[in-house]
Amino acid sequence: MYRLIYFSSAGRAEAIRIALDISNLPWENVIVDFSEYSEMRDSKKLPWGLLPALETPSGILSESSAILRYIGNMTFLNPDDEWLAAKVDECLDAISDMSNILTETFRINDVDEKISARKILVSPGGKLSKSYDIFCEKLENSKTGWIAGTEKPSIADIRLFSDCFGLVSGNYDGIDTSLIDGRDILLDFHSRVSSIPEIYSRYKDMKEDSIRWVYCPDAFTK
Repeated sequence: MYRLIYFSSAGRAEAIRIALDISNLPWENVIVDFSEYSEMRDSKKLPWGLLPALETPSGILSESSAILRYIGNMTFLNPDDEWLAAKVDECLDAISDMSNILTETFRINDVDEKISARKILVSPGGKLSKSYDIFCEKLENSKTGWIAGTEKPSIADIRLFSDCFGLVSGNYDGIDTSLIDGRDILLDFHSRVSSIPEIYSRYKDMKEDSIRWVYCPDAFTK
């Protein structure tokens, strides 16, 4: 039995939850609050003192990308071909870079100032907007329609799906769905990923969920 430990939010664990669903590995979704996390951290139960963490038959694994790669390597979610596997890794790192663009804004205490800073990031030519443009270009140039050019969806596609659309869920002050307006290739990608049976089953009834509604199959259908 595998046990994924994280908070109730989507955050850095959502892509892992999706990957575990698709993998058909036996797993448990363990939700902890901050006090429980603090106890685990202070008692040195976490390899790096961070969540998410995955309990495996071999021990506890930390770092979200490492966990995704571990699951991918046990399943068809990571290709056997070394070049394609490297391209998947490349995309994972690029997606992390995209998500980290917001990091500095979390340190801004004043809400109005935080919103202003994020508005700059998502405006045309802003760092986050440019990052979305790059991923759209990568998808458009992919011969298979998947971000790393793999024959089937990979852990990179799952991570792009969870992070790219999670950012426009309305839970980040100053960022909304206008960030994906006009990016039709990205919306097509959402449609294809959200229709994967395991993903469809996970999110089809979450239209009222304040965080995960963006993963619903028809979340952006007009």
